[in-house]
Amino acid sequence: MILLILIVAAIMFIYFNIIPGKRHTFIAWLSLIVTILCVVGIVEHDYNHWGMKTETTSSTNNLVSSATPRLPILLYQPLGNGTEKVYLYKTGQLQKKPKSIKLDKVSTKVKRNSQPKVTIKTTRYTYSNTFNQIMFGVFGHDKELKHREYIFSIPSNWKVMSVNDAKQLQKQMMKKQQFLKQKSAQ
Repeated sequence: MILLILIVAAIMFIYFNIIPGKRHTFIAWLSLIVTILCVVGIVEHDYNHWGMKTETTSSTNNLVSSATPRLPILLYQPLGNGTEKVYLYKTGQLQKKPKSIKLDKVSTKVKRNSQPKVTIKTTRYTYSNTFNQIMFGVFGHDKELKHREYIFSIPSNWKVMSVNDAKQLQKQMMKKQQFLKQKSAQ
């Protein structure tokens, strides 16, 4: 709707500036002001989400080991220089492959707790009222993601390790099992 108002106001400004007549100057200035206000409104909506509010939803799921049930581990895959981590987690025993966190506008926390669980807080922009939705709905910013936060609560006996470290640990365990089998055979 705001684009339609912008176009009409711009055409009126041009028309009443070109065609001379009584009170045309007043209407031209008025339409120029409306045009400027529309442009400012569009820019503010695009950059600062003017006319929108934030809604936060939260979901909590039980957490099971990313590797095997008998080895309580929360795995992550380091990105780049290792400061960013993509956590891999499972929410049920029947889940074959671990889920990875979504990387768009995300933050993660790992804290110690008695029960293993993952809490996902998602904050999205929504229109503050129907008027703003009518005015700015054409831009498609409704339900746009502002921020997503993953909070992993794990017991003190759980370990947080990278996928590569878990693979090395698995190799060491296999070698140790082979050694124990050889020793028991003797």
